[in-house]
Amino acid sequence: MPNSSRALALTGVLLFSLCVTPIARADYEDPPGRVARLNDILGEVSYSPAGEDDWIGIQRNRPLIRGDRLWTDRDARAEFQVGNAAIRLGPDTSFGILNLNDDVAQLRLTQGTINLRVRRIYPGQTYEVATPTLAFVINRAGRYRIDVDPYDDVTTIVVWEGAGVAYGDDGRFALRAGDTVRFYGTDLRDYEMYGLPRPDDFDLYSLERDQRLDRSVSLRYVDDDMVGYSDLDDYGDWRQVGRLGVVWFPRRVDNDWAPYRDGHWAWQEPWGWTWIDDAPWGFAPSHYGRWVHVSNRWGWIPGPRNVRPVYSPALVAFIGGSGWSRSISSVGGSPIGWFPLGPREIYVPSYRVSRDYFTRVNANNTVVNNTTITNVYNNYSSGDINISQVNYVNRRVAGAVIAVPTDVFVNARPVRTARIRLDSKTADSGEITHVAAVVPSARSVLDSGTGAKVRPSREAAERQVTARHAPPPAQTPFAAREPQLKRKPGQAPETSVAESAPTREVTATRKVRVIDEQRSAVDVRAAGTRSADGKTAAGAGEPAQLQPLDRSVKPGKGRGRDQKEKQAQRQVEPECDPEAPQQNGHQPHEKRGDRTGNAPAKDVCKNRDDEVAEDVPTAPREDNK
Repeated sequence: MPNSSRALALTGVLLFSLCVTPIARADYEDPPGRVARLNDILGEVSYSPAGEDDWIGIQRNRPLIRGDRLWTDRDARAEFQVGNAAIRLGPDTSFGILNLNDDVAQLRLTQGTINLRVRRIYPGQTYEVATPTLAFVINRAGRYRIDVDPYDDVTTIVVWEGAGVAYGDDGRFALRAGDTVRFYGTDLRDYEMYGLPRPDDFDLYSLERDQRLDRSVSLRYVDDDMVGYSDLDDYGDWRQVGRLGVVWFPRRVDNDWAPYRDGHWAWQEPWGWTWIDDAPWGFAPSHYGRWVHVSNRWGWIPGPRNVRPVYSPALVAFIGGSGWSRSISSVGGSPIGWFPLGPREIYVPSYRVSRDYFTRVNANNTVVNNTTITNVYNNYSSGDINISQVNYVNRRVAGAVIAVPTDVFVNARPVRTARIRLDSKTADSGEITHVAAVVPSARSVLDSGTGAKVRPSREAAERQVTARHAPPPAQTPFAAREPQLKRKPGQAPETSVAESAPTREVTATRKVRVIDEQRSAVDVRAAGTRSADGKTAAGAGEPAQLQPLDRSVKPGKGRGRDQKEKQAQRQVEPECDPEAPQQNGHQPHEKRGDRTGNAPAKDVCKNRDDEVAEDVPTAPREDNK
């Protein structure tokens, strides 16, 4: 960038003039720096937004966040990206996101199949899949497949590459590359080991998608944590443009096309107003980087390559004000306008954030001086930002300012067909603000999507799962949050640290059973398997040659449920102490009849001891140190 242009941009930043609410506390939690996004859809896939019971048709570029749920119909498939990880859903799969932030991806699988590919795990980062039978925690980058039987407590895990640990009731099972294990029941003691199965159609689909991500040309210019990067290959070209560096230019767009024109607005918390782009390539350029107008066309500049990108709901500045509204004739309420931020221009969130987040969401998405970021944040946090004229580079580009009536904005209607034609004078007037001060409606949350053609049964959607870590509280329905949202139009309420902290108290309503820290958990792999008849295999050795898993052979019907019932019985029945008095006044080892006066039953403690002898494994156990 020429020195004169750089100075102009920095001057505009330093004069940044937005009205914000003072931010003096640090007892709130920053929004996550990553979200998920559907990369590929085949067949019917339905979606339920966080906190809602309604199911709607999914839109490809809608960000997926904590609390969202997905359902794939028969013969359907879907792939979504979470940072550098890719998750594929097979047919008839009920799936949800229990937790998703920079460090945790906790997924809920109540039935069906997922294929999970993790390219890299950062220090302190975890991936967990909660199923009705067990919780599987991945601790190494790799490729995994998990199948959950829709009718029984049976979970099958295939580790093509990588490693992880399955956690159950008082038991853990370490899995490594090459393992295929089918678990029956929540204590993990009844399991079968196989060799790696022959890849089926879903495995081949997942491998093909992996290769697409791995071979993407865009990885030369962006980090693999940037969601949606692979779609840039098919719809645009990378070019070196002077001091701007490498710029991506979209192909096959209209001559009058501008960023943030073809799509609509939706409401997602904790960010607020979020742009949903219509273009198949539109996710990454809408939520990362900056736009520049050069040689009479729009180009997109990503942030620095070797840093983790930080997601934002829309990298724009808004235009409004009473004077601007009066100067524009529109049907459907006062107009709302916006334009894309240019290189080195500071993004100021409408939601409350810390200094660290403010720095990362800017420095990781554009090249900008840290001193500039600090100066703007100091004003932002204190609320002492003066309203003045700001020289944004893109505001004066013909067609860059997009405006629509309020009802179009709020009701998630398409912008392109409803946009208001603005002359250059009108586009250059109006007050610039960091927030679209509009109260969202239920339609803003449910989006403009139609009702779902398919949806899971209530049993499938609400089936209880086992988790290793307690998830955060569930999102409350929009109807309960609406009164609060009306008090500060367009601003999402901050999430307090206490509100977002995982707690055991909330798990019952979310159908999540959390496994406590188990210091004496059995190393099930070392102890050996207990078969369906309750017997424990002698020793902990494994066959040198395992038969490959044959997916055409289904698990024994009811076997998982039988193990669950046995385990529940063992947990409910009291321990028998021969030296202690029995209930109802009976003495130890007293033989007594039933209530009808029939012949005495067998010795109570002896009978109980026989049951325990059948269930307790005879192989040595190892504590989890």
